[in-house]
Amino acid sequence: MPARVFTGITDEPLDATALTNAARDPRCGAVAVFVGAVRNHDGGQSVDAIEYSSHPSSPQVLHSLADRLAERAGVHVVVAWHRIGRLEVGDDAMVVAVGAEHRAQAFTAVETLVEEVKAQLPIWKKQQLADGTHSWSGLS
Repeated sequence: MPARVFTGITDEPLDATALTNAARDPRCGAVAVFVGAVRNHDGGQSVDAIEYSSHPSSPQVLHSLADRLAERAGVHVVVAWHRIGRLEVGDDAMVVAVGAEHRAQAFTAVETLVEEVKAQLPIWKKQQLADGTHSWSGLS
């Protein structure tokens, strides 16, 4: 049975529990999860909110990145979702969950996918700072 891949870019709140549960599979002894949340500071400045915007190719890019991870030995499920739009402090911006036969496979796949998303996914982050200014970050 091939690995299952579930990905998406959405402006709706992410349900980390549901996305984690989607990574469960009877073949898997481990589900590793990363939840990226909006924090209240960055680089010594207070952050009030973040606005994520995305290129139209983002859904395909995210799916392609997840597909590559799903080819790894022992990996059976890859779930990766990223939120766009305005997010408040504490909101979940990204959820990645991997179901694999063993914990090392799951942990490694999650870390790899998160790093590849940050490096390759065309999503940009505009931080709304507490002093009323904003700053842009390259990729999320």
